[in-house]
Amino acid sequence: MFEKFTTELSAKIALDNLNELKESDPEEYNKTVKAFIAATEVGIKILKESPEFRQAFAEIHAEFLKYPEAKKVIKKAQETNEEFQ
Repeated sequence: MFEKFTTELSAKIALDNLNELKESDPEEYNKTVKAFIAATEVGIKILKESPEFRQAFAEIHAEFLKYPEAKKVIKKAQETNEEFQ
């Protein structure tokens, strides 16, 4: 019970901090953008190097595509694909 509370509290604090960051000073915002870019680059590196991570990545995306919220993403992907053909 305490663990769930701690996890939820941590998530709320992180969300609150991110919302504050949107309105923060541009220098702090830019530092955070750079951190997210670095994290993205690490994710790409892991995708290239880890079959297990690629499998998990594929599974979560395949699951997402089963839900109505994915329709917008699917439609946009189809439109973009048509533009490039």
